[in-house]
Amino acid sequence: MSLLIVDGYNIINNWPEFYNLREGKMELARLKLAEMLEDYVPLLWPKIIIVYDAYRIKGKTRSLESLRGLEIVYTGEGQTADVFIERLVVNLSEIGADVEVASSDNLQQHLVLWKGGRRISARELRERLQECRAEMKKIYRRSASRNNLDERLTEKVKNVLEKWRRQ
Repeated sequence: MSLLIVDGYNIINNWPEFYNLREGKMELARLKLAEMLEDYVPLLWPKIIIVYDAYRIKGKTRSLESLRGLEIVYTGEGQTADVFIERLVVNLSEIGADVEVASSDNLQQHLVLWKGGRRISARELRERLQECRAEMKKIYRRSASRNNLDERLTEKVKNVLEKWRRQ
């Protein structure tokens, strides 16, 4: 099993797409990140887990939302996303999962490597998604141009059809 774990707030605070949403519109930023990543669930990773910490919110218990191969985890009071991600990497690595963690937090990256996962920075994740999007556009353009009936017909068939059209 291959999966990507995303340190949600780290990505939001590092990507320019979220610049205008960082101040006071964090719910919109979280929704936008989920929408952006869910398109890549079947393409790059079978499963993506986005982790947000709520360790400063009194009485908050851990919660989980799931949609189309994407899981969103909010840690509980007193638990940071870093600690949750570290434990998740250990547990998943023990069962043989191929775990990749997206975060530009230097300490987090070292812990992930030490615990058996792979790390990818916020910038690298953004570039990988942009490359995938560009590749999908190329594939779509090629398949769209190949769907042209004129390109698939032999000259003999084209001539017969042209004769019919002129009658």
